[in-house]
Amino acid sequence: MANEPLTILVTGGAGYVGAASADALIEAGHRVVILDDLSTGDSYLIPNAASSVTGSYVDRDRVGDLIRDARIDAVLHCAARSIVSDSMEKPERYYRDNLIGSLNLLDAVQNAGIRHFVFSSSAAVYGGAQSALIPEDSMTAPINPYGATKLAFEHALRSYAQAFDIQVLALRYFNVAGATERVSERHTPETHLLPRIVAAAQSGEPFTLFGADFPTPDGTALRDYVHIADVAAANAAAFAALQKGKIGSTFAAINIGSGTGTSVREAIGAVERASKLSVKIDQQPRRDGDPASLVANIDRAAKLLGWRPRQSDINRIARSLFSTS
Repeated sequence: MANEPLTILVTGGAGYVGAASADALIEAGHRVVILDDLSTGDSYLIPNAASSVTGSYVDRDRVGDLIRDARIDAVLHCAARSIVSDSMEKPERYYRDNLIGSLNLLDAVQNAGIRHFVFSSSAAVYGGAQSALIPEDSMTAPINPYGATKLAFEHALRSYAQAFDIQVLALRYFNVAGATERVSERHTPETHLLPRIVAAAQSGEPFTLFGADFPTPDGTALRDYVHIADVAAANAAAFAALQKGKIGSTFAAINIGSGTGTSVREAIGAVERASKLSVKIDQQPRRDGDPASLVANIDRAAKLLGWRPRQSDINRIARSLFSTS
């Protein structure tokens, strides 16, 4: 028997992950209401089938009114400040918005009696060097304010879940990449690896490669890239699992990744094949603190969500970056 459709509030639904996830939720039969202040999101990414309100999740009273008026059943919290380098320079903004603002949202959720909450967390909670495949019970030791605020809000979610009987899933995304037919990456400044390689291929400017002497097969660092469509599908699967009572506790953290390590050189090769362009490389020494490998163990996602990545092969991700307008 199919789950009953929910009315889901998606914060940050005009952004990269939020817009793709809104599409997946609508495809799954849910009604979507988007809340976005459009400071970094784009209004054209809001699906036609979704309702939308321009505003910020940090405004507790306004969110409370929206939850009541729109008869919200559940929340997907995607909105956040998310640039690691910016968080190092302006930590106060990240703690104010990602933590204090998110607590305001959570208070509104708790006051309204909402019982299903899915949080867009990050592998940044793990910090630096880890085991070959990182399980969710690995040590959490963020190395930047962005990761620290994600982890701090996870702690708050766990406490609220236990105290107020809210069912919470924190999905820890690894390196989200690629594009759907409607949604692609646009960050200012662009700090993500694959868009930077694409820019180098298209401009002819050299791509800076930091470190070619890691203990990996080709000497460059391994990372876990997961297609944006797979992330969106994971968010939809999270609500299905919550509705079916499959989680078994009030709070669970779940890795969302490909489960496969891709080296920087492999990523460059994938972009070159997809674009039929060459990428010039400016090889530099390792940066301090860069781990050799950060790859997700995704067994828990399979067990609790029934989710596996379907589109996260690096060549498919790279092709998607050139197949959208």
